[in-house]
Amino acid sequence: MAAGLMSCAKEVPSPQGENPENEGVPMTFNVTVLETKAAKTDWADGDKIYVFFNGLATKYLVLTFDGTEWANTSGGGTLLDTDFSGLGTKKLTAVHFPVTVNVSYADSKFSFTRGGKPVYNYYLFEADRTYTVDGTTVYATLSMGKPADMVQIHVAGIQGNVGNYTFGCSKIRPVACASVGTDGIITESLLQAGARLSGVADSDGGIFAGRLVYPSEAKNYKFTLASNTQIYTLTRNNKTLTAGKMYNFPSLSTTGGSNWAVQNASDLYVDLDLTVDGKKIYWAKCNLGATSETEYGDYFAWGETTGYMEGKTNFGWSTYAWGNESRALTKYCKDSSYGKDGFTDGLTTLLPEDDAAYAALGGKFRMPTRAELEYLSYVTRKWVDNYKDSGVSGFTFTRNGQTIFLPAAGYWENSSLQTPGMLGGYWSSSNEGKEEAWGLNFLNSNFFSNPLASEAEPPRYGGLSIRPVFSN
Repeated sequence: MAAGLMSCAKEVPSPQGENPENEGVPMTFNVTVLETKAAKTDWADGDKIYVFFNGLATKYLVLTFDGTEWANTSGGGTLLDTDFSGLGTKKLTAVHFPVTVNVSYADSKFSFTRGGKPVYNYYLFEADRTYTVDGTTVYATLSMGKPADMVQIHVAGIQGNVGNYTFGCSKIRPVACASVGTDGIITESLLQAGARLSGVADSDGGIFAGRLVYPSEAKNYKFTLASNTQIYTLTRNNKTLTAGKMYNFPSLSTTGGSNWAVQNASDLYVDLDLTVDGKKIYWAKCNLGATSETEYGDYFAWGETTGYMEGKTNFGWSTYAWGNESRALTKYCKDSSYGKDGFTDGLTTLLPEDDAAYAALGGKFRMPTRAELEYLSYVTRKWVDNYKDSGVSGFTFTRNGQTIFLPAAGYWENSSLQTPGMLGGYWSSSNEGKEEAWGLNFLNSNFFSNPLASEAEPPRYGGLSIRPVFSN
């Protein structure tokens, strides 16, 4: 398929005092695009490819597919022969997004956003493609590819409501093309592995994509597709995923056996009849990573989505996602004296992409805020040494005829689990913008709700439990 339509903007003299566009002749573009954009998907009506020429400033080319052929228009001003006459090495960078994006130019780069954020599903690109200029015609052939280690997951049958679902896997990391510089260099934006992905509809399903953490290595995979009411889970043990491929998953209606397992979100939480800041809060029946109320579950550093069960065995500053051995913070820092090189972002509440509960469960599940944890102080509580004859100690919280149990699961500091059976530590999503975050903690029958920042308890890097909440 070739795009060969001329940009036909007529040059009109500018009024006195204005800076006229460089005089020149509008270019014609003869750009061939290969037939398919993915392992199973053809180019569709409305698809766009943004083409940026190394060395140009604000101008670029937009190729738009109408179902049969590609048409082109200039962005940022009419592309003229004079724009290309002064260029040395003639190379271009082309980018395709599966959704509509906003393109803006600043500081010698083009940025792409949707809803104010980078596009975290998939993108195709070609960088350093050589093109030729013959008079006023540009000739090029585009072979769009996937970024390094990107994999695509196709779920059948959800094309009509793909926007109702998010996809999660602790071994897939969301990636976005954040910008293309006028030097042709692509800058990516990456979220943590496990952060949830939004999807894009195709003719017979939905596509979710991200970067593999372990390309071409056999691993145990747990995939979740979640809406506000259901959580679908698909497990594949000793599975090898290969970068660049698209994997076809069964329809959500195909459940049981080795297919999707489905849970109703309402089966996972308890109604203690608590309303905080105008929101009805439901508490999960068990800790994140646990399958029963007496299991300890997983342990997470604050703001990380990969826990002990997924292979994090050392909880310290040197392994913390948003800090380093010098204890200098790189995210969620309100006080610049704690930030790396004076960094501050003013964030005091976890964003969804860094919320371990949301990453694992999706929908309306998340980590509780400080205020929500503190509300448990007003609920009838009792220390229990042997809850339901399980041999597990912890606190019960009872209200509205319903009870939740928070086991004293201990906490991880560096590479050892501290005081299980005695201490319970539970993260909130709130912090002070400093080295510590807010949590609920107790030692035997002594109950506290304060920042975990004393010598006896770890700051953000420590591995604590998480009790998710569900809020309307």
